[in-house]
Amino acid sequence: MAALEMVSTEQVAPKERIPYWKDMIWQLLGRLRSEARSEGEFRGRMVHCDAGDVKLCRLSATSHRVARTPDLIRQDDRGFLKVVFQLEGTTWFEQAGRKTLLQPGEWSIYDTMKAYTVSNNGDVEQMVLLAPREKILAAHLNPDELLVQRYDARNGIGRIAGELLHKAFEEIETCSAESAETIGDAVAQLLRQSLMERAGRPTSLTLREALRDRIRTYILRNLRDPDLSIDRIAAALRCSKRNLHKAFSNDGATISDTIWRLRLEHCRRDLASPACAWKSITEIAYSWGFSSSTHFSKAFKEAYGTSPKLYRMMAGNEALPPEEGVIAARPGADLLARAVMREGVSSN
Repeated sequence: MAALEMVSTEQVAPKERIPYWKDMIWQLLGRLRSEARSEGEFRGRMVHCDAGDVKLCRLSATSHRVARTPDLIRQDDRGFLKVVFQLEGTTWFEQAGRKTLLQPGEWSIYDTMKAYTVSNNGDVEQMVLLAPREKILAAHLNPDELLVQRYDARNGIGRIAGELLHKAFEEIETCSAESAETIGDAVAQLLRQSLMERAGRPTSLTLREALRDRIRTYILRNLRDPDLSIDRIAAALRCSKRNLHKAFSNDGATISDTIWRLRLEHCRRDLASPACAWKSITEIAYSWGFSSSTHFSKAFKEAYGTSPKLYRMMAGNEALPPEEGVIAARPGADLLARAVMREGVSSN
């Protein structure tokens, strides 16, 4: 079943609430620097879950500010988009010289690979979606024209996406992991359609884009199968291999590259998760479709700059979101860093 988790500053002593919130923001919403802005007692609460490679979060908090700085961006290995639906209160978003005030009934989108600040001007409640860029931005769309804009969440596709996201938090715990993934994909697809409409493109997907989405969905649902291959995908989707390759021709990565990248991402998440602490590295690798521990170790080191064993040690068995590419500094990290240096490995 899909796991819906909740964190709240009510779980800690008043003097620990701001540090606790900063740590939760860092872990769950990406590498961000945060600070409370209210003079009174700070309060914050987040309900979150993973829906495939989409992260869903519902957040409420008193006045605070978060910032994504260039030095934090350099620590990450992949770009994601964040979508925010404003439910209560007002929030200033600033990125790339553009500043937008988001009010209830509106949504906006911004890029984690560009510096930004988010300033909440009092008590706020928001729904947040974090997804890979390619899941939301259609090919040939200019992201600079679409980011940090105000979009209507009370009408059209934006309303449907917001209502589906709202319902997801009510029902997702009753769903299987596969169903949760489908929900995440559906919300992302609706947002993608809305952005295409805003940019003046036809809202119906091109045949190539539609096929690419079908391929990706099939890959995600069969990622654990070591026999997953282009031949299997072609047979399942009743499509020629030539058309499969054409569907990915604008992505900069082949279908095989995509399969191995997704497998590595899921392995990385499991290596850092306390829920998988009892599993050996080989068991984790095999559970995500690898059939050789040597191949896995080599591929992991090439992708993340360190061995699976050292990654797990430095993660300290604390769960990391699958989208984060490196490990946050934790107590004892200096000792582990020296161990990395002795092996001649950079941990980024």
